[in-house]
Amino acid sequence: MTAATPAPLTVREARKPWAPARTLAHVLAVAVLALTPPLVAQLPQGERAFRRGDRAAARAAYERVLATDSLNVTALYRVAVLDSWDGELDRSLGRFARLRRLAPGDQDIMVSQATVLAWAGRRRAAEALFDSVLARSPQRADALAGRARVVAWQHDLGRAEELWRAALELHPDDPELLIGLAQTLYWRGRPGLARAFAARARSLAPRDPVALELDRSLRAALRPQLETSVDGVGDSEGNDFVAQEATYTASLGGDRRGTVWGGWRRVSPGDATSYGASGEVVTAVGGDVVVHAGMGVRRLVGHTRPPTTPLTARLGLSLRLARYATARIGYERAPFDETAALIDSGFVIDALETGVDLSPSPDWSITGSAGGAWLSDGNRRYTGSATVLARVLPGLQLGPAGRILAYHPNHAPGYFAPDRFSVLEAQLAYALQRARWGVRAEGGLGSLQVARGEQWQTEWHLQLTLSRGWGPDNELAVVGSITNSAAPTTGIVPLPGYRGHSLGLRFQQGL
Repeated sequence: MTAATPAPLTVREARKPWAPARTLAHVLAVAVLALTPPLVAQLPQGERAFRRGDRAAARAAYERVLATDSLNVTALYRVAVLDSWDGELDRSLGRFARLRRLAPGDQDIMVSQATVLAWAGRRRAAEALFDSVLARSPQRADALAGRARVVAWQHDLGRAEELWRAALELHPDDPELLIGLAQTLYWRGRPGLARAFAARARSLAPRDPVALELDRSLRAALRPQLETSVDGVGDSEGNDFVAQEATYTASLGGDRRGTVWGGWRRVSPGDATSYGASGEVVTAVGGDVVVHAGMGVRRLVGHTRPPTTPLTARLGLSLRLARYATARIGYERAPFDETAALIDSGFVIDALETGVDLSPSPDWSITGSAGGAWLSDGNRRYTGSATVLARVLPGLQLGPAGRILAYHPNHAPGYFAPDRFSVLEAQLAYALQRARWGVRAEGGLGSLQVARGEQWQTEWHLQLTLSRGWGPDNELAVVGSITNSAAPTTGIVPLPGYRGHSLGLRFQQGL
């Protein structure tokens, strides 16, 4: 008997009761293995499906691997990435936490986890994790891009631009870095320069969807644009007007844009008319500063006095102060043409206003403004407003708001207005976007006081906007509003039972 020949069963062994059962189990096992793909094949199948973009097949294959081997790092990593792509960010981060315990030094896992942290709004944690990767591999391109992107998402655009440029010195032909710098420049109000980097990215990655979308947005920002609007406004006291405006905006080269404006207004009772035109130039200076300046004329045609044609002017500056803060200051000279009596008088206002916008997180928005105005009849006007809105549900914002308008009259014959007009209210805003259709509802409920010493009365207002867009910057919108509070700029005294209403049509078209 040779060693290769199995020894025959002895009579005693052949009579063991478990021998037939063991043989049958062996046969069944062989049959099952013959009919079922080996588990070891599931991982390559998942990888092939992952590479060709078949997420469902990839997930099924990886889940079969994890059902038997829950510690398989590759399968767990891929499923965590698929979770993040499907918007399941909390579940994805849970898997990444487990992966970090299994492979604490894997930099691919660290970069992917940091990316998902940024998507989930945990941007400081994401930046710290990107920094940890770069401490080990200072030239790693995806970590450099991830850190710069997180900094940009935190509204620190100046620092983000520096990070993108430093990364491009190491990797000058990396499309992701080029796209990131172009996006940041666009957000800083420099679309002309951004387009140069976007074009370079498209030449390196012609099918990249982010590069294509950015290129469309930049083309829309730089191409000529036409905007028109028609508004009808009236109130329960018989004051009505119809107004039409149009603007044409085009690039003047670099990051300069020019706008030509024309408008017409007819007011009743009295059938007074106001119309005019102006031009304005807007330019970015130093990245974080935007300056605009313009001049024009306005013709005021009343009935009791000869027509007048005062000059109009605008000059303004906006400045990014910090990651979450921008400030603005502006001067405007314009006729006071809200009513027929005002048009007939030929009053002109010189106004100066400052404001600040704060956004400490995506869920909070804080705005405030203050200003003063000087009327040609000698009256002085002061205004102030503040609004704090917090996101309480997707698309829904809620918060307090207040505004005040005060006149310091000279007691000479001229424009009459209350010495103070105050409003305190709770505001609500809801926006819903489905494909190219959009709906936005804004409302407020509170209390107003017309003048010092007067009783406070209930105040409310509601505005509804329905819009339909096509292309990056083309839109048609209908806007309607109703209120029992006069606009704070007019100084009209709202009497008990007062109602104001408006209906407008907005059209915006890129050329």
